[in-house]
Amino acid sequence: MKKLNVLFRYSVFVGALIFFSCSKEEKLDVDITQYNIDAPVKSELDNWIKSTLTDPYNIELIYRFDRNETDPERNISPIELERVKPTVEAILYTYLKVYESVAGKAFIKQYTPKQFVLYGSPSYNTNGSITLGTAEGGRKVVLYELNELNFSNAAQVRRKMRTIHHEFTHIINQMIAIPPAFEQVTKGDYEADWTNNTSNPESVSRSLGFISRYARSAPGEDFAEVVAHLIVEGQLYYDNYAKASGADAYSKLKRKEALVVDYFKQYFNIDFRELQKEFAKVVVERYNENQAFSLGYWLRQGTLISGIKIDPLAVYNSKYPTSEAFNAVYENVRAGIAAVGNANRRLDNIEFQFGPNNQLEVVVTYTNTAGTTYLANYSYNYSINAENEITFTKVEQRGTSGAYANASTIGSGVTALQTYLTSNTFVLDWIHDVEAIDFTNVGGFYVKGDPSNYVFGNIIKQ
Repeated sequence: MKKLNVLFRYSVFVGALIFFSCSKEEKLDVDITQYNIDAPVKSELDNWIKSTLTDPYNIELIYRFDRNETDPERNISPIELERVKPTVEAILYTYLKVYESVAGKAFIKQYTPKQFVLYGSPSYNTNGSITLGTAEGGRKVVLYELNELNFSNAAQVRRKMRTIHHEFTHIINQMIAIPPAFEQVTKGDYEADWTNNTSNPESVSRSLGFISRYARSAPGEDFAEVVAHLIVEGQLYYDNYAKASGADAYSKLKRKEALVVDYFKQYFNIDFRELQKEFAKVVVERYNENQAFSLGYWLRQGTLISGIKIDPLAVYNSKYPTSEAFNAVYENVRAGIAAVGNANRRLDNIEFQFGPNNQLEVVVTYTNTAGTTYLANYSYNYSINAENEITFTKVEQRGTSGAYANASTIGSGVTALQTYLTSNTFVLDWIHDVEAIDFTNVGGFYVKGDPSNYVFGNIIKQ
């Protein structure tokens, strides 16, 4: 909601009758400009802000306490001085440069707010909620609760930057309105009293197809919340949330996502997937984020990612370099399967199917000379630690017929793969420097200490 703060200043001059007992006069030689509190002496921090934010982006930063920059009736505390610079750096790298790298300098200079105001405490509302940020008139963003922000905690940094991406979405929505089709997805389900735990608990808003309780408050907030969550929490979080919300909610959340992606492309020529990728890159590299955008983290959750499929004929193999070390293993298996019984079977692909209780089935797909395709299952257990290191242990086969019988038939041909998996510790990771369309969709694992020795394929989601 656009806010307008009007400040009326009154100057009252009071005349006083002064009597002097003599005619002696004394000239006061005082330079009152030294005491102008409206223009404090520029500090090293001020100069850094000017060169980092103001000069390149034409953005004013207000961090010295000024009650008139927010609702004067609220008790707000100033931001602690030592938190100003890391806050500016977070704004710069996780917002300004993300958009600049994807949409270009002209876009960010045209649409970015021209003033950021920083406060240390939250802004408390009468309904029990707190305001973390506001966007006013498309030109000003106010951020609150900065004194509680731990910049060594990636999750906290992301949460605060989610506020900025949310507010910036409001700004661009003032330039180009939200598509009417977006509101239609959950029309009739919006609830202005979104903090009401009876009418809008998290379970209800989620089941109706909202990414957060606040998203249900109005279509504009809904749109901004979808944008902010997709960028800051990431695609895997969004997909996992949608999947766990039920079939009806899933379809609505994915429809909203599609409309957001189309909005950015159609009206601003921005590849939204590139925004997601750039943001993830920043928080991983600068803030050591090892969960939200981590393949290992999501595999450990067991709720979204179910497998990795290695297919030499898949498109990604022509787009990204493969590992010579693993190619040698794959070629050994290919030749080994063909040699079993001199039957000249053809290896088609290998899929790692991750199941519950750390169970893994390595499924080898092959075709005989008659053109019939078979599956061969090999049973393993796996273990993943907090550093995303994964180890594989061969266990007794979990069956004897069907795919397990096929595994016995061609078993001697896959020895090289079993040796490779059980004799190394691996690190789960995405393939870096991929196109935006492949981000979080192509990944695998590499031998610990040897990133050039890696396995990668399509990520299979449940």
